[in-house]
Order: sequence, then structure tokens, then C-alpha cells
Amino acid sequence: MGVQQNNISSNHNNIVKLKRLYLQSVPAGSIAFDGLVPVGQVDWGFQDHLFNTILSKDATAYQPADAYTRRFLKFLIACLERNLAEDEELHDSILTLYSNLMSKPDSPSDVTKPTFITYLLPSSQSLSQEEKEGEGQVVISERKSVLSADGHTGSRTWEAALALGEFFLFTPLPIPKPIPQSRILELGAGTAFTSILLSKLGAKHVLATDGDEKVCEAIRRNINHNRCRNDISVSQLLWGASQEDCTVYTESWDLIIGGDITYDTRDLSDLVFTLKKLLVANRDKGAKAIISATVRNESTLRQFDTELSVAGLTFKVQEIDESGRQLWYYGSDTPIRVYTIC
Repeated sequence: MGVQQNNISSNHNNIVKLKRLYLQSVPAGSIAFDGLVPVGQVDWGFQDHLFNTILSKDATAYQPADAYTRRFLKFLIACLERNLAEDEELHDSILTLYSNLMSKPDSPSDVTKPTFITYLLPSSQSLSQEEKEGEGQVVISERKSVLSADGHTGSRTWEAALALGEFFLFTPLPIPKPIPQSRILELGAGTAFTSILLSKLGAKHVLATDGDEKVCEAIRRNINHNRCRNDISVSQLLWGASQEDCTVYTESWDLIIGGDITYDTRDLSDLVFTLKKLLVANRDKGAKAIISATVRNESTLRQFDTELSVAGLTFKVQEIDESGRQLWYYGSDTPIRVYTIC
């Protein structure tokens, strides 16, 4: 009985892992399907649980794109066939879904159309009560195949933002107040993945800012998709002296955050100007800035370090290793660093 119970638990955990990958639209060819099904023991019950948990219409309100689901099913069905137990068959519902998707024509514009990407959160006592009552997740409308669109890079959630999210979920934070008591400002929010995550963790107030008004409009839609019940808002903010009279600088902040906002050397001095102005104004509260940066070019981050030092800001840097990239799929092993600045 104990062995059977362990197998049921293991199968369920693997199905949840597979759901996490599916909802994030991880490239199907990169998913280790064989490690997530019972080898040679796939039966009707396992497939039924898999279908109802991942693929049915009731499994999630925000399904991935049809083209992605079709490719996912192609790999999944091949894996299930290899591992069917004796006298077992493929589940009718899985085959019917695949057949229906195969009959749908593709459009050339499908590649660049926004699709829903869902990032499942871990079961955690730190989630707000609303999230505990359902399945904790962050839903973002993205164009994953597009590096930039409409003159901005805010159409997808970048790896450094994911790493920043994991940092807030699993790392003791060097801030004076716990997140539920903190007022948080995000710079260069992009899709606002991290802002929405922190709202779901119960932050007292979150303001997601970006320099592009079209990005701000998309952030508002993402907030609506997530039905955030805590206090979260959006505002356009340009870094540097051009907007130094903006009311954001007169408000109280405990934490300033940013994910992958250091990539353009032309913006670094304005970014540091904004960081300093915010931190100095909130120094008596012990405010900190936590910024994640993908290491695409060492010289860019050396310039960022220099700008921080010249501005009189102190900082420490933490490398995010493999243990800090466990929850979501990153797609590359490019180094990521997290700066804590004060």
C-alpha cells in the first residue's frame, strides 16, 4: 500500500511539473517527457489525471496558443506510446484534442501574436489569502518569439525578471520590512511579471513603471488578467533629470526593483540618477534597491558598477547559480546577477 501511495504521489508531482512547463510554453523539444511519466507503466488512470490537470478546458483559464499545444501533444503522445503498460491504449480525450488541433490551419501572423504565458507559483505560506484559495500563478500576455516590438522590449518576460522572482520567493530579503508591509516601486517593468508576483505575495502597494506608454497599457491588461486584489498601479516614468519633479519621487518607498534594466549603456547614467534620487529620499526608512541583470556583456555591468560608485551608492552583488533557477524554464545558462543597492 505504501509503495502504491508513493507512486501516486510521484505521478501527481510529475504531472504538476509538466503542467508548469506546458503553461510557460517551454519548447516541447526541450521537455524531458520520459522523465515525467511512469516508465512502461502508463495506464488510463495516469492519462486521465494528466488530461484533467493540464489539457482540459477546466485546467486553466489561459490556455497556451493552439500551435504550441499541438507541438506539445505531438511529443507527449510519442512519449506515452513508448511507455504504455501492457494492454493499455492512449486516452481518447488526448487523441481527440490532438486531432482537432491538427485540423486547424496556421496563420503566418501566429508567430508574432501575443499569447498567454502562465508562471505557476509554489505552494507557500507567503502567498496572499486570495492566492492560497486557488492555484497561485502569474499570467502574462507575451510575444515570446519577438525580441522587441513597437520600439520597446516589454513584450516578453526576460530571464533576469524570472530570476528576480525566484529571489523574492526563496531568499531572505535585505529589507527593513517584510513584503506585506512594504511599498514597492518597479523601474522598467516591461510585462510587470515581478510587480504582479509581489502583489500576489501581499505587498502593501506596488507601482509598476515604464518609460513607454504602450508598455504601461499592456501592464494594465496583465494586471487585469491576474485579478490582483492588493494595491497595484501603473505609471509612466522616464529615468533621469527630465522627470525629476514627478510625484513618484515624493512618495514613500521601502523597495525599488528592476529586472534586466541595465542592458543599454546609454541609459545607465539616467537609471543611476533615478535610483539615487529614490534611495536618498527614502534613506531614513532603510530603503533598498534590488536589481537583477543578465550578464550579456561584462563591460556594460562594469560601467553600471562605476556609475553606482560615482553616485555614492553602495552595493553588493550576488551571482544566481543553478539553484536559483529551479522554478521556471530559462532557456539559457547566461549568468545573472542580483544587485542590492543602498
